[in-house]
Amino acid sequence: MNSPLKKALFDRFHRPPNAVSTALSGACALLLAGALVACDSSAQANLKVERLPEVEPSLPPVPKLPPPPHPTTYPDGSYSVYGVRKRIRNTMDTELQVTGFIVEVYMPPECEEEPCDRPAAPHMWIADTAGETDATKRLMVAGYAENQDQIDEAIEKAKRGKVEAPPAESGILPIPTDFVAGNKATVSGRFTRMSGSGFNSSEGLLEYRGHKTLSSAE
Repeated sequence: MNSPLKKALFDRFHRPPNAVSTALSGACALLLAGALVACDSSAQANLKVERLPEVEPSLPPVPKLPPPPHPTTYPDGSYSVYGVRKRIRNTMDTELQVTGFIVEVYMPPECEEEPCDRPAAPHMWIADTAGETDATKRLMVAGYAENQDQIDEAIEKAKRGKVEAPPAESGILPIPTDFVAGNKATVSGRFTRMSGSGFNSSEGLLEYRGHKTLSSAE
């Protein structure tokens, strides 16, 4: 049997909250919220925002690319040696013209003792600059004669005024007689990596079809 004391304690701690206690709880909550808002507003009012100095990026100057050493093409449509290689994807295995200076003409070595090695077929080099010695800036021209004897004979006939051009229908090209180092010429031909006379170059060479001398060496 429950005692009156136990019943009184049970009623004291387990009875539902009355309106007064509920109101007091709500008031306390409002006061606490107000205090928090006040504290937050006060903190924001006392907050100092420091502006960092503006940082100017220190970038290196834009490099200036040097101009190309030579024009790619000339007004007459011919290429420079530099240009025909610069556009090698478009110029390889095509008929074209290249203007440059003759910088070296191959001459067979003299045979001092038999048997002699067979000399290479006639060929020469042209470049964008007279007297160029850098092999990477030279362009070989080949296929204008089968041997040096043909050239020597043609030069001798030219001196005597007995130059005879081959018949056009023969397809034979006249042997050039004015390939002299220092001359400037526009050479026509096929830009290829291998000539019919056996020369080859990964950077391309010119299989001769004709030429026009622009100026002679002084």
